[in-house]
Amino acid sequence: MQALLIVGMQVDLLPGGPAEVPDSQSLVSVLNQIMPKYDLVVAANFCLPADHVMFAANHLWRKPGQVISFQGEDIAMHYLFCVKDSFGAEFIPGLHTDKIEFTALMGNDSLTPPYSAFYDFGKKLETGLAAFLASQNVEELHIAGMPLESEVQHSAEDANVLGIKATVLTDACRKRFPTQVVPPSFPKYD
Repeated sequence: MQALLIVGMQVDLLPGGPAEVPDSQSLVSVLNQIMPKYDLVVAANFCLPADHVMFAANHLWRKPGQVISFQGEDIAMHYLFCVKDSFGAEFIPGLHTDKIEFTALMGNDSLTPPYSAFYDFGKKLETGLAAFLASQNVEELHIAGMPLESEVQHSAEDANVLGIKATVLTDACRKRFPTQVVPPSFPKYD
């Protein structure tokens, strides 16, 4: 079976949101048009506790964009976004969510940053998506959503490792940082 995976289509990733992805609002109509072409549609949403390690607000004197060392790993600091049970964590209004049969939750452990639709950082925690897709006999996965350069791309890589043929629908994805813009570099703190 072939399925569609929609990643990160949440309010806080809209322009003006704390985890803004440029032009993300345009994905709603794109995804609404392609969802009916699939027998199975699944999603992966950020679901971060307010005390998450990657939120700068939880570290004295740190601000978004800085990098800290935590348990031997470098973690970039962020504004609070997609906090569990908040409006910002909801699907973007207008997205036809009635077709979505399963939603994996990314980053819902306070000490583990999100990584892909299948695993959190370090692949220590599973989201349950792999088991659900296996139960539905999914052999091929088309992936759309945002941000393309991180969770979408990592999801495709993890799907392929799991034996699911993954294809990223680049026309149905958005990048957090346009290719010609390099994100700011901040010093690392221990």
